[in-house]
Amino acid sequence: MKRSGFLADSRPDGEPVIRVGVILPEDERTLISLVLPSRPAYIMTGDETGTILPEAGVRLEFRRRQDDIAVRGSGIAPARGKHWKIMPAEVEPDSGHRSGIKVEKVIAGRTFHWRKLIDVFLPGSIEIRLFEKRLILINELAFESYVACVATSEMGSECPRALIESQTIVARSWMLANVEMKHRFLGVDVCNDDCCQRYHGTNSLSRQAREGAFFTRGQVLMYDGNICDARYSKSCGGMMESFETVWGGKPVPYLRVKPDRVEGNNPGINDLSTESSVREWIAANPVSFCNPDMIHEGPVHRFLGDVDEEGDYFRWEVRQTQAELRCVLNERLHLDAESVLDVVPLRRGGSGRLSMVQVTYLSGADEQVQTVELEGEYLIRRVLHTQFLYSSAFIVEKTGGPVPDHFLFKGAGWGHGVGYCQIGALGMSLNGYSTEDILFHYLPGSQVTKIY
Repeated sequence: MKRSGFLADSRPDGEPVIRVGVILPEDERTLISLVLPSRPAYIMTGDETGTILPEAGVRLEFRRRQDDIAVRGSGIAPARGKHWKIMPAEVEPDSGHRSGIKVEKVIAGRTFHWRKLIDVFLPGSIEIRLFEKRLILINELAFESYVACVATSEMGSECPRALIESQTIVARSWMLANVEMKHRFLGVDVCNDDCCQRYHGTNSLSRQAREGAFFTRGQVLMYDGNICDARYSKSCGGMMESFETVWGGKPVPYLRVKPDRVEGNNPGINDLSTESSVREWIAANPVSFCNPDMIHEGPVHRFLGDVDEEGDYFRWEVRQTQAELRCVLNERLHLDAESVLDVVPLRRGGSGRLSMVQVTYLSGADEQVQTVELEGEYLIRRVLHTQFLYSSAFIVEKTGGPVPDHFLFKGAGWGHGVGYCQIGALGMSLNGYSTEDILFHYLPGSQVTKIY
């Protein structure tokens, strides 16, 4: 974020400006196409051409050349440069649904099972330049506009007010805590996708989302004098995971193992780190806020984000053949497996999420039994399925003898399960819980504070 923001200070005293990477080097784009809206008017500048005044509604194409970017569009002369910026020439109207610059064929879900191409509408300014001879696109906009867009990119516009407001405060807190900064080398604060937090511009921006940002403006979650690193995922599956299980390091007091239910209600199992307990848990239908039984106003997918796929995320099953599992392991781990013999849990967190597994396989080269260990819930989910497993809270059942012909993964939840559970927050909001009730349930011990 700009210096009025906080690369240097995570507690701004006014609304900052944020820079979001929308097209990244790994997207390997050689062409970016966009369409300007009818209003406001825009100014386009290039490092070698000066100022260009494109017409409203014009379609512009930016094509990578060897060392620069060529731009073409109706009403403007073809031009080339290394760095292009398009910004409003007048005061930009308040962002509304699908307002701003339309950028075509943006990747959503880069490394996840729902990966697809979508058009996005971006408020504020955009910058197109080369990074190591690859095209990137950066969206620069006011921070409160950003968090309003995040709320209904992550979850659907039909969600109740308490869900929208709590999601907005969580998203604002996570961003201002400024912990990871995964893409700083690109000159951006955050990317547009789930590795940071989902941002699809104004595609699904609703009145509720704008109100959610307005009524919570500048509000963040604080703990012990610091802005909370407010992690969140789609569904905890009934039990929240601890920070250290997923990311390592020291425990974070407000990101801990905790059942997703009213305290004291149906105690059940509270520690899922053993195989017997997690098997019992996954086979059960525990009382929890993210249980579909709590969603009384239609199916869960009605309230999800536009790119989320329908599915059973509270409890799920994925069946893979021997050939399917062998192929994905060989491809992603560069093995030479002739057959996969077993997937053995080695370490689980308190929500049952695996942080280490051992894969046993028969080598094709020397026909010896070999093992490889997978550490980290993200790697486990990525390596054990071509489309990314919903979560690492699963058990494995085999059929077919010493060399199994099928592997059945039975699991719970969607995502890492740490902190704020979006479907659980939906369940709470639909059952009368307030914004504060939701936040303090998922990030216990935190406090809501207005910092600007």
